[in-house]
Amino acid sequence: MHKFYLIIVLIIAIGCSQKQTNENIIKFEKVLGKRQTNALNLLVADFEQNLNKKYPDLPIKQAYRQFLTDLVSKSADDRESFEFQSEKTNLEFNQSGLWDEIYQRDSENGLQTNSLGSYMLALYAIKKSDTVINKYYDVKEQAGIMSNEIVVSGILSLSPDFDNYFHKRIVVVEFSF
Repeated sequence: MHKFYLIIVLIIAIGCSQKQTNENIIKFEKVLGKRQTNALNLLVADFEQNLNKKYPDLPIKQAYRQFLTDLVSKSADDRESFEFQSEKTNLEFNQSGLWDEIYQRDSENGLQTNSLGSYMLALYAIKKSDTVINKYYDVKEQAGIMSNEIVVSGILSLSPDFDNYFHKRIVVVEFSF
């Protein structure tokens, strides 16, 4: 009987967790904006299509991790194989305004994070829901644009779950200039 109650509690906990995740996705997308969300979803789709080509034998969750590891590897000479945006997606990334919501050009410092853009505001709205999002937001707010090595080691040190809607988008945004 004790096992039965334990199973019921687990099912309820999983259901509540799933509801919270869905609420956070809705909140994130509302702050980001409909067209920008669609552009971000296109970026994720292009990224995952590239992962499937680059790592055909790996499940997508492991392919994300391998991509990050390979990206900073000293033996990774073919930088073009890490490019993933189709022309159509790149056009929508810019025309939707998503690029402007994530980045801004500074004449003195070059490319900078748009800390007041809807992407950072959307992350802020849900940052307390997840350790990876919370740490990423805090570091991004303080440091802005970081080298690939710092981004990769920081993300991987947080033990991301690449089945997670937000963890995927954080990685994709970091490598979508």
